[in-house]
Amino acid sequence: MIGLSVYIAIAGSLFIALWRYPAVALAGVLCMFGLEQWGQATTAFFAQHQTATNYLIGGILVIALAVQGIKRGFRIFSDYPFIGWLTLALFLYAFISTQWTPRPDISLNLWMGRWPYIVIFIMLSPLLITEDRDLRAAYASLILIGGVLTTLLMFFVKWEARRIVLQHDLGNPLSVAAMGGMVMLILVLADPWPESKIWFPVKWALVALCLALIVRSGSRGQLLGVLLVSIACWPISRRLIHLKQFAFLAFIILFLGLATNYAFQEFWVQENYGKHAARWSEQSAQDDVSGRLSNALILVRVWFNSPETVLLGLGNSASYDPRILGFYPHFLPLEILAEEGLIGFGLYLMIFYCALRTTFRSLRMVANNRNERLLLGGLVGLCLFTLILSFKQGSLLTNLEPFMLAVVLGRYERILLWSRAIAITANEESEDTTTSFGKQSAMWEKPLELGPRLTR
Repeated sequence: MIGLSVYIAIAGSLFIALWRYPAVALAGVLCMFGLEQWGQATTAFFAQHQTATNYLIGGILVIALAVQGIKRGFRIFSDYPFIGWLTLALFLYAFISTQWTPRPDISLNLWMGRWPYIVIFIMLSPLLITEDRDLRAAYASLILIGGVLTTLLMFFVKWEARRIVLQHDLGNPLSVAAMGGMVMLILVLADPWPESKIWFPVKWALVALCLALIVRSGSRGQLLGVLLVSIACWPISRRLIHLKQFAFLAFIILFLGLATNYAFQEFWVQENYGKHAARWSEQSAQDDVSGRLSNALILVRVWFNSPETVLLGLGNSASYDPRILGFYPHFLPLEILAEEGLIGFGLYLMIFYCALRTTFRSLRMVANNRNERLLLGGLVGLCLFTLILSFKQGSLLTNLEPFMLAVVLGRYERILLWSRAIAITANEESEDTTTSFGKQSAMWEKPLELGPRLTR
């Protein structure tokens, strides 16, 4: 009963908050799989109806978009960024390529199960961000909802080694670790309440909890990714000029290291986790990396066999054909190269080239604005983190977060350009007003000169 009450409280808070801050629905989307596992671990209804949470979050998102459209005069569809059209083109081409894949029945069956998520993540969620305050609302709600879920999943559900025990199954450790990583990155890089003294200890306690959740789930890629991205994106969200900033960055590195070590000692060295501790060995990591690369290279060799497949690709989800791999290779770039060919891979490269260019352009525009740097640092951190994860897990149809966040990054650049244009226009109007009266006023303000100036 407690589990259902908490679930209703989280979903209800999203529903109530969206009427004033529609962008909170974006946090609901990013925390959807964490909320789903909480529901299935504590309530039989959600274990029996496994897609109930997905439909709930989808419904909240649609309502939020309607509210956003009414508030913004349906400006949410205007100025759609070029990176968004590239993303839609990639997924459209991937769907078309199912027509020549070796097993169209398998590919179309996968698309039938994944198309609602593509609509939610790629097409609808980025439309929530129309102003910079929308991004702030999304960050704050991600911290609140994700922080609550991180605490609940750490201490109030049963674990079996690295997986959460659901009512009739075991959970996906990678999805809860990804949620914990995104919450941690917003805490470290975006920090919605930087001036609050009360918030400071709470923030770092939540950071430690997020790290502990990642370690407990045994997600090596998420752990390495979140540590690297926190350090790499720190100069974006804060300007590293003063010695105080360098000292604080050193504190962050030390804190993250100590929290990680404590979590590792707590969850992977004790007797009940000892038999699974080999997962963290260097040999185990090397074996998993080489296995993923080997599978991806098998797919690439099949792709390279004929000129038409080199250009057009084998077709989306061709790797699921038992004659090739029978499953996806867990390495997204090479999967896109083989299944969508040079056309799809070109679109993929253009998307993240545009994301990189957008990052540098946005950074130049917010270089002297502390609050905007925090927003940009958090967004770039999320985008980079999810991109790193796509190199070790999932497929094109399941790795939707990096594409969604790249589109959000493009929309944020449009917001900055729009704000800059408004500021320039206001300055020009002010200058015109000053010019019209300036000459006359200057005549009265200038002291009279009755004769030539005396000079020595």
